[in-house]
Amino acid sequence: MSWDIYIQDFPPVASITEVPIDFKPKPIGERLELIARIKEAIPFADQQDNDWLFVNGDDIDLSIQLHFEDAERVRYMVVHVHGGDQSAACIGALLRHLGLRAHDTATGELFDGLSLDEGL
Repeated sequence: MSWDIYIQDFPPVASITEVPIDFKPKPIGERLELIARIKEAIPFADQQDNDWLFVNGDDIDLSIQLHFEDAERVRYMVVHVHGGDQSAACIGALLRHLGLRAHDTATGELFDGLSLDEGL
């Protein structure tokens, strides 16, 4: 079982319930550029193919799946947290580095990386 965090374009709202029904998220980046930025934030991320990166280290166990708009543009990413006491902090650092926001499927709210114990 995993804890899933959806990283995508979100409007500047305080709560997921404030996202307008008609909001259309924009792509979050070009595939190669986005992968390079992920690796800047998490140097030990291991790219397996065009749409998967795996992050395994001391107290971190994540898989990151890119979802595409078309052949090159990434619409959103899903981070599957499989465990690890530092996984949430790693995601928080990634979000800050990318300048993006995320939806925490465990809490149903936006994930800010500050309330790290709530989801897992």
